[in-house]
This record gives sequence, structure tokens and C-alpha cells, in this order.
Amino acid sequence: MEQEKISLSICMIVKNEERCLERCLKSLTPLREQLPCEVIVTDTGSTDKSIKIAEKYADKVLHFQWCNDFSAARNVGLEQARGEWIMVIDADEELVEDVSHLVKFFTSEERFHYRGCFIKKKNCFDAKQCRSCESLKQYHGESSEFLDYRVFRSDLHPRYVGMIHESVPYMEPTYTFDLTLYHDGYAFEDEKKRKEKKYRNASLLEKTLKENNLRDLRVLVHLLVEQDVVKKEIFADIIRVTEEVMYQNVKNMFAPGAFVKVAAYYWGQNEKEKALKICKDYLKFFTDKRCQLFEMDIRFIQSACLFQQKQYNPALKMIERYFELVEKYEKGQLDLFLMRTTSIRYASISAKEYMKQMQIRSYMALKDFKKAGELLKAVDFEKITSYQLFNFFVTVIQCNYMREANISLAQYYPILSKRRKEGTSEQQKAAQDAYNFLQNHIQTLPANVKKLVIQQIASTPEGKQDLQKEMEKAQQKNQKIQQLIENAKENVKTVMKEPAMKQEALDLVQRLLKLSPEDKEVQQWMEQLSQK
Repeated sequence: MEQEKISLSICMIVKNEERCLERCLKSLTPLREQLPCEVIVTDTGSTDKSIKIAEKYADKVLHFQWCNDFSAARNVGLEQARGEWIMVIDADEELVEDVSHLVKFFTSEERFHYRGCFIKKKNCFDAKQCRSCESLKQYHGESSEFLDYRVFRSDLHPRYVGMIHESVPYMEPTYTFDLTLYHDGYAFEDEKKRKEKKYRNASLLEKTLKENNLRDLRVLVHLLVEQDVVKKEIFADIIRVTEEVMYQNVKNMFAPGAFVKVAAYYWGQNEKEKALKICKDYLKFFTDKRCQLFEMDIRFIQSACLFQQKQYNPALKMIERYFELVEKYEKGQLDLFLMRTTSIRYASISAKEYMKQMQIRSYMALKDFKKAGELLKAVDFEKITSYQLFNFFVTVIQCNYMREANISLAQYYPILSKRRKEGTSEQQKAAQDAYNFLQNHIQTLPANVKKLVIQQIASTPEGKQDLQKEMEKAQQKNQKIQQLIENAKENVKTVMKEPAMKQEALDLVQRLLKLSPEDKEVQQWMEQLSQK
């Protein structure tokens, strides 16, 4: 292709990405068919089939000796780019949405109005679901979103900076594409591999801080994401530095994200007053509408702290505000500017379920069982994730006795039974745990209440079947216990014949009495052996 005909150079770096590289490169086909493009792949030392796959699809395959510097590797490809514009993509990402928006931009006069563009990136975290999806666009599990600066005008000679979480410094005016890159690079089935990646990220970030600026809020915010692989005492120091820097630089675009992460840390450390103070300060300092995006996270943390302090009415106000912001976010009514700095932390499926659970329990604590019941009925139990499945069913069991709640276990039992047999292994385990809780709970109930609960369960075909199984299990258990008792009694008779083994006989009888306190024969032995 002639240089003047290339509208877009698509650049990527790879190393041992045979798992996903072909999927990524194939996803670029619709764009390449509609727009003059070139694909440049820079390999940084692959030992698998990555190079062979790249050669099948790419216009250029470059080789770079890895030096623990992501920017250096990316810049090799950028320097070779011949397109009017450059777009960067990673091997563990997919461009699977309608690309007409991109094509229109690069073929219209509009492109001359901007220096670079952001693309929304969706991180998919559930490895099993990612592997089961034909395309990551079908993914509906736990995720986070981030605005990444991925498209730049080549005549501005864009270059990456930073060894890790590298970025191209952007200049306004910028444009944001209405499409999403789907990314599964953080979806690990192997916990060891997840930790290895986080250790690598943390070590490079720490090195960046030491070599450049220990008070770089951008690097500090990225480093706070790696909490589980940084030593506790070191992480506490990083928190203290971040807290100091963010208060001194509240106008820094990374400050709002820093406030969220530091508040979340103190909440996790059970230092609720510190967390609440930082949340309050966030609302005082960041009044711009752009900051409502991270206000979602702030309201989440506030709600959790207030609930744990048993301040239920204030917690409910924060929860209401949280859901109001979440609704605006999901309708596209919030400014996404701050998503350029870090991901929203508490807008995930499980976070919303956690907040809903907290809302219901707050009303229960305030004895407003009617409202708790109304909220519980609005929950779609068919879609609850494994993270909150157990808690929601426990709440159903507890509301079952409150007449004002108008909740019947009979309505929810079939769903519980279904989830024990279907879904992921995590969902089945959560459902089984809820079932076990229910069975143990039934045994603690007064006879009249126990009868009522059993009637509710038995009113469903699934419940009737399960009760029959539980009855059979109980009978088998009783039979085993009875057999143990009979065997033990025979042992006692044998031991009692030996006067020197009186103490051993007494020990056996004492244990037997706990198993069968009503057994007359055992009672007689106890009386006989207790005599001096």
C-alpha cells in the first residue's frame, strides 16, 4: 500500500499470546475491510506460536528485546507507522462492535478537529465465563470500565511514557468513540498467574516512583490497585503518601480517584471514621458534575461504613443516592471524563447486589418489614450472582416470619433448588450453602414455627422431594447412631467383666450416656460404676 492511502496504523505488542492473538486480529477484519489500514505487531520475545499467528494477519512483524519497559516496546511500532492516524490495541482485547463509527470518523472532515481519541475499555474478570463466550461482547459477568487514550494523529509524533501503565500524554481537543474494547487480560483461572502479573506491575510501578517522582499521583493511584501483592506495612506507607499528596493536589485529575482508593482502604481496615472523613472531603472538594462519576464509589463506601456503625437512616440516604447515580451512569447521563484516570470501583453487578442487600437489611433493622419485603420482592433471584446468592436467601428466610414483609419461602424455594443443580460451580456452592443454612435453621425452630416452615417447603414439588431425602438421611443417620450405640454397649459389657478396667468402662458409659441419655441399661451402668 502507498503511504498516502493508509488511514490507520493499528499497532500492538505481544509476548506469548497464542491464546488470544488470533481472536484479536480476526476482530479487526471488519475495520480493515472498510478502511485502508496496516497492522503492525511488535513481538517482545514470544516462545509460543504468537509470531506465526501474527505473520498470518499483520502487515509488519517487528522484534524487540524486552527490557521491562512497556513504553519502549510500544514506541518501536509507533515509529514504523505510516498511517494518518495510529490506533493501539492489545492481543487480549477484541474490537467486536459495529465499526461504522470509526470508519465515519476517519473518512470525514471531523477527524481534522481532534488530536487524539479515547476508547472505552471493558475489563472482564470471570475467566470461566470469558472462555465460554464465543465473543467477549457476550460477557455479562463482573467487570470494570476505563477510558483509554488509544488513537492519535501520527503527525504529532505520539510516544508512550512510563515503564508500566504506560500512556501517551494527550492534548485537547480529544474525541471519545462510542464503542468498547473488550479485555480479558485480568481474567485468570490460575491464581498463580494472576499474582505473577500483579507482582510484575507493582515492581515496575515502585521502580517508576523511585526513579522519577515519589509523589506522582498518577503512579500512586495505579499502585494502589495492587494491594494484595504489596507487603502490608509498605502498602500502609503508600496510602499515607497518597493521602498527603492528594490533599495537596486536589486539582490534579488523578486526585478524585485517589480519594476513592484511600477511603476504600480505610474502610477495609475497619477504620470507618477515617473513611467517612475522606468521603465527606471528596464531596466538599469535588463539586463539578464530572466528579459525580466517582461519587458512586464514595456513596458506596459511605453507605457501608454507616451501616456497619448501625446508622441505618443515614445509610439509607447514601444508598438511595448511590442507586440514583448508578442509574444515570447506566443510561449514559454521567460525564465519563474521570474514567480516563482509573476505573469505577463499585458499579459492578456484585457491588449493586451488596448495596441492595444492605438497603433491605437497614429497613429490617429499623423494623420496617413492609418496605424490606417490597425491596426483596423486586430482586430477580434468577439472576443473583454467586457472591450474594447466599445472603439474599438468608434474608428471605429471616423475612419469612415477618407478616408485614409478606414473604413466603414457598415462592423462593424452587429457585434455590434449581440453583443447587444448575449454573457455575460457585453458584451451585452458594446455593448449597444456603440450603444447608436453611436445614440447620429449621432444627433450631420451636415446634409450631418449624411445622409452618416445613409446610411452606412441602407446598412445592422440589421442596417435597428434598424433605423426603432429608427424612431418609435422618433415618440413615439414626440407624448408624443406633448401631454405634449397640456396638458400644457390647464393649462396655466386655470391659465391665475386668475389675482393673473400671475407669475405662466408666469413660465409655459416660460417652454412651451423651448419645443415649434415656437408655435405662446405660443409666444403671452409670450408677453402678459411679459407686466407690
